[in-house]
Amino acid sequence: MQNSAVLAGLALATGIVIGILIELNSDTPDVTATVSEQDQAIVAPDRTTGVFSTDLASESLSVLERRLDEEIKARKTLEKKLAEFNRKITDLERNAQLLVDTNLAAIVEEQDESGLPGSNQRWFNEQALIESGMNDSQARELKISFEQLELERLYLRDQSIRESWDRDRYREALQVLDSKEDELKNQLSETEYDSYLYASGQTNRVAVTSVLESAPAATAGIEPGDHIIRYDSQRIYNWRDLRDATSSGTIGNMVSVEVDRDGQTMDFYLARGPLGIRMNSVSVAP
Repeated sequence: MQNSAVLAGLALATGIVIGILIELNSDTPDVTATVSEQDQAIVAPDRTTGVFSTDLASESLSVLERRLDEEIKARKTLEKKLAEFNRKITDLERNAQLLVDTNLAAIVEEQDESGLPGSNQRWFNEQALIESGMNDSQARELKISFEQLELERLYLRDQSIRESWDRDRYREALQVLDSKEDELKNQLSETEYDSYLYASGQTNRVAVTSVLESAPAATAGIEPGDHIIRYDSQRIYNWRDLRDATSSGTIGNMVSVEVDRDGQTMDFYLARGPLGIRMNSVSVAP
């Protein structure tokens, strides 16, 4: 009797424990259910081998390696293009500097040929000034002024070559020297300045070489061989003076043109504007 009661108590206690365990098991969440499918593919053990799957990790590593190779190739290609670009820039800079040097040399050579006397020509003909009626003192003073300007031009030429100036800088510097000669021009009478230009070997006349038959110059009576002395009362010493004179004022207005024809002064009248001539700047004894 006593044994039966003990067995019954044990059975009851066992049932209670089993019930509690079942209830606890039903309340515990499924951990594997909360893991994403991608994570399961990586961390879940293979049910047959018990080894974690690494397919996705291997695939990601392969993609990264491929992209790294592509990046390296692209970088090398860019470096080659950059090197080629730098080489072209260097070539352009070298060619540009060569062009500047060539242009500057041409300007300097042009200045030398047009501004300096030949080997058989005196640099400054002081006697020509005296023969024109200028006194010895003034002739000497003009010679000194001329030589100072010429020396400044020579120094300027050497400096421009030594320092590789561009043509604009060289021309601007020349204009400064030319302005000094303009100041000298303002200090002299037209006759004295005309004699100064001749004595220094510079042009002081515009010679007509040919005339268009239907041009204003031909209609007015200007002929080849004439030397143009004045245009609209303005003294003409070279072709630039004539160009500036014809392009100023009101086109069509009647103006006078003074020419020297075989030592005889003649006046012609025509409409302001292009004369329709070909010409040369020449140096003629006043």
